[in-house]
Amino acid sequence: MNYKHAYHAGNFADVVKHILLVQLLNQLGQKNKPFYVLDAYGGRGLYSLNSEEARKTGEAKGGIQALLKADIEKAPTAVKEYVEGIKQAKFTYDSKVYPGSPWWVAHHVEKNPDSGVRGEAFEAKASEYDALNYQLHKLPIGIHHRDAFEGITAVIPPAERRGLIFLDPPYEQEHKDFTRLINLLVAAYNKWPQGTYALWFPIKNIEAVELFYKKLKRTEMRRQLVCELNIYPNDVAVGLNGTGLLVINPPWQFDNHAREILRFLQPALKVADAPNMTPDSATNVRWLVGE
Repeated sequence: MNYKHAYHAGNFADVVKHILLVQLLNQLGQKNKPFYVLDAYGGRGLYSLNSEEARKTGEAKGGIQALLKADIEKAPTAVKEYVEGIKQAKFTYDSKVYPGSPWWVAHHVEKNPDSGVRGEAFEAKASEYDALNYQLHKLPIGIHHRDAFEGITAVIPPAERRGLIFLDPPYEQEHKDFTRLINLLVAAYNKWPQGTYALWFPIKNIEAVELFYKKLKRTEMRRQLVCELNIYPNDVAVGLNGTGLLVINPPWQFDNHAREILRFLQPALKVADAPNMTPDSATNVRWLVGE
């Protein structure tokens, strides 16, 4: 995967990932108790869809631009809130902006000033950290020049005792990265088993994904939920067939909300040159490991 996120900002995977993040934040906030949110791979925070990188791939056309053209009158609440957030970001910055996941965390904190939510973001790459710190410095989120593999286990368990660790890594070497990330999740889970962990992953090599699932099942981590949306079938050779989110310890009924969200998004993000896929065949929300 050509991983400089500017090439992929606002694509279908970003749309799905960020709407599910909005849903997680909303549900964690329902208890009206303080909680902690860490975005472990913050990136730049804000991206321009008018950048050379974004224009080169044109991926936003099949993502955020497609969704903004869709009828969302009957959309799930998280989809509507996401669209409203996009509109606010465009109004605040410019019409070509796409906000990354740290912005969504900060946006949630800003909307809920009395809820006791504390947000932080890590970014290991110096140039990306500088951009993240510069672009989000006025927003209610702590920005740290820190590596996820060292930083996550250092900051948990948080003082709030409740919270979400959100991981959106680059996956430069899929097989190695999947194994390293499982080891990181296990180490974090052993230190803070009550936490909610959400790990984004690409679906492009189904064999690598299936091996990832098998390795996850062998761990002692409970309540592992997988959410998948494919825009191409797995047997079609393209750069990215689908997008996945692994959620460990999701809030109650998150699986039902995720299923509703993905089924709504699937026709809105459908690709013209892809074989016809029904919501049932293109989306999958299932428990990899139960209680």
